[in-house]
Amino acid sequence: MRPDHPVALITGASSGFGEAIARSFAAEGFHLALGARRVERVRALAEELAAQHGVRTWAGPVDTRDTGSVEAFVANAAEALGALHVVVANAGLARGLDKIWEIPDADLEAMLRTNVEGVVKTIRAALPHVRKAGWGHVLFIGSTAGHIAYEGGGVYCASKHGVKVLAQTLRLELCGEPIRVTSIDPGMVRTAFSEVRFQGQEDAAAKAEAVYRGMTPLEAGDIAECARWVVQLPDHVNIDELIVKPRDQASHHGAKVFRRD
Repeated sequence: MRPDHPVALITGASSGFGEAIARSFAAEGFHLALGARRVERVRALAEELAAQHGVRTWAGPVDTRDTGSVEAFVANAAEALGALHVVVANAGLARGLDKIWEIPDADLEAMLRTNVEGVVKTIRAALPHVRKAGWGHVLFIGSTAGHIAYEGGGVYCASKHGVKVLAQTLRLELCGEPIRVTSIDPGMVRTAFSEVRFQGQEDAAAKAEAVYRGMTPLEAGDIAECARWVVQLPDHVNIDELIVKPRDQASHHGAKVFRRD
């Protein structure tokens, strides 16, 4: 049975989608377990939301690439808050626009380990607690890149295709249990995503800004509203997959984007 104040565990909660979802859930009365590598930021966010909304919060460090870090984070969160109901596997990143034969090992490993392995490790650690609670929802934060391929995005697209398949598989495997599964797949969203993608490159800031030149992208809060909506739907309703793009973006990548300049 759905609790009055579900406990939501969110990875990558220090900024972007994770922070926005935490804010949206807190406004709905959710208790929160927030994790990120930048632990000072999630602890400050947890304190802010607890004071603002009167919800219980807990925050701690987590590196989703590391099994021990994930298991400790989840166990500590469940102990601190007494249960886990909603899991938001949000931590992810993109690195560069290299061709497949050019991509450095560091970028290859960062994307696959964070975007795929990290999601598996988060769900694997959290699911026993969700099952014990008797009601739950697992949210994957995917991407339109999980539906297409584009030049320079081979590994990133492969990782997000992996996220899509993980969500689809978990949906099959949990059928009959009181746990819903949703993948929210955004298109172009103005967060630190592009800044991280071009980090360390010449003219990185200009390259990141050029992605959104002349068009109106989504904001992190738009994706948080989608997450709030799917979780708050009646329990018999499962949104399996939600593709969300700005009005100016018609294709799943940048091939068809309306720009005003």
